[in-house]
Amino acid sequence: MEYEKCYVLEISDERPSKKQKINRKNALNLKNLLKNIIQRATSRSEGLDDNEDEFAHLRNGPRLLNYDLRILQEWAAEHRVEKVVVAFEDSEAFDAALLAEVIDVFSAFPIKFVLLFGVATSVEHFQDRLPRAAIRKLAGQQFDAVKAIDVLEQVFEATIDDPLQRLWLGPGLCRMMIDRQNDHLQSIQAFVDAIQYAYMSHFYANALSLFVHEGSTVQTIPKDHFEGARNLGSFRRYAEETLEEGKTDAVRSWLDSDQQFLQSIHHALRSGTNKMRGIIVALKLVRHLRAVFQQQPEITFSSLYIKATAGDLNQSPVIRELLLLVKKVASDKLPEILSYLRSSDQVRITKAAEQMHKRLDELIAGNQDAAEPLRSEHDIRHETLRTTIVAQKVELSKKKSSLTKQESEYSEIVQDLHRVLSQYFDVMLIDPKAVFMHEIFMYDIKSPYRDSSTPRPRLVIERALSAPHDYLNCRCCQVGEVQANEVRNGLIPLCVRDADRALQSTLMPSNPPTSILYQLYLESGSLINVSDLYSALNAIIAKDDDDEKRVMALFQRALAELKYMGFLKTSRKKMDHVTKLAWKGL
Repeated sequence: MEYEKCYVLEISDERPSKKQKINRKNALNLKNLLKNIIQRATSRSEGLDDNEDEFAHLRNGPRLLNYDLRILQEWAAEHRVEKVVVAFEDSEAFDAALLAEVIDVFSAFPIKFVLLFGVATSVEHFQDRLPRAAIRKLAGQQFDAVKAIDVLEQVFEATIDDPLQRLWLGPGLCRMMIDRQNDHLQSIQAFVDAIQYAYMSHFYANALSLFVHEGSTVQTIPKDHFEGARNLGSFRRYAEETLEEGKTDAVRSWLDSDQQFLQSIHHALRSGTNKMRGIIVALKLVRHLRAVFQQQPEITFSSLYIKATAGDLNQSPVIRELLLLVKKVASDKLPEILSYLRSSDQVRITKAAEQMHKRLDELIAGNQDAAEPLRSEHDIRHETLRTTIVAQKVELSKKKSSLTKQESEYSEIVQDLHRVLSQYFDVMLIDPKAVFMHEIFMYDIKSPYRDSSTPRPRLVIERALSAPHDYLNCRCCQVGEVQANEVRNGLIPLCVRDADRALQSTLMPSNPPTSILYQLYLESGSLINVSDLYSALNAIIAKDDDDEKRVMALFQRALAELKYMGFLKTSRKKMDHVTKLAWKGL
């Protein structure tokens, strides 16, 4: 079964943590389990077979049995490993006698072992399965396992909900990072590294990040940075809107005076920061309201943030359903909502919530004898179905039942709350990308993260071998200007339509030998004659007839490099041939 696994985790001060898994079928007895623990812990490469013990071959002295823990002890001393953690993910799947033997062996050995038992039933049931002698050797501590998605949400919320936050991640980048985290089941540290890389990319690759610092002046910011800010899309839209309002002097001052433009940028950044913090507060309110109505499906905070920063949350089904539930809220849940609103930083929300709370207290005080809480006119209990027969057809219609005086007053309170929340969401849940200078305080460029998290080494290697002058930045590897112009103008007949490909495939003696050999490699079939390959290279780079030794050395090195990169291998069919392993573009 897939869930019956044992995990071995090495913890060291000098090397990163390493996790290996052992299937349940490899832990049928004590010798089997110890052998697998030792092999997985001491193996340097994950590509080793289960029967290989790399460290056993490197140690000095007499050869030990593959299940002897002294192998692990010597390895731990050499690599300065302080403790070995063995985690039994599903302890109920392992035999109780086997677990007792493992505890007995580990407790008698000088290595520090930490055993993690995943218990699906109860701790009492787990203790009943183990003998008392084994239990006395354990210093147990019970804790609950936290889901990775919960830790991910905590890290994400702590990142964007910082009082000193001046830079926020955009919706596209956040969606890409979280989707990759969920799809590939990476660690939380990988997500933290992705966030740090995003911040580094903004402050190191975006020159306009200098404006984020409020203490920046005209003297500390280069003049070309102001020109770059004037070319931003948000500035152009804002300038057009200002011109439509007739404020031509303000637009002219932004274009002529860097000092006036810098003041406008700082004012826009402060305003944008306040709007982003208002979005975060509104998202917390949405999450709290959804928690009050427990029947709602769970939506993560990161999903709400992505929708809000994309400008899609307001007037979305999430908000519409939430406001509809507010209309139907009962009087026993309404005080919790009003108490949360009273603690808000918004003065208007706080005053409105205090007034509604006071009216609700007076209303509930006069309805203490009622068996059920008060409900608004929008509640389904106040709707009745009316059946009428017209021309031998049955028609159903809804009709509101009559409300009492207290229910009418309560409905007014609920209606006021609905109006306040609707106006609040309209004001707070704006589209950040419509804010002036949002390119400075919001980072939403996906290409650096995509290139770092999902690298494409094959594409890069193929391009480097096809066009080495783009990477070497030398003029000797470039095609001559006359020949390049002839190719582009169609004066040279080509068998391909793409002129760029024709220029890249041009073989020149000044190109690196590996690049020349790769071009010849692309023109060959699945089996390549090594002698023909050498003759073609010799015809290209040989200076004279006495240059054979140099060409042979360059050929051997280029051929070895192509083998190392996995483009070809020695053929078993013909000894003087090599087999082609990779085709460009596939």
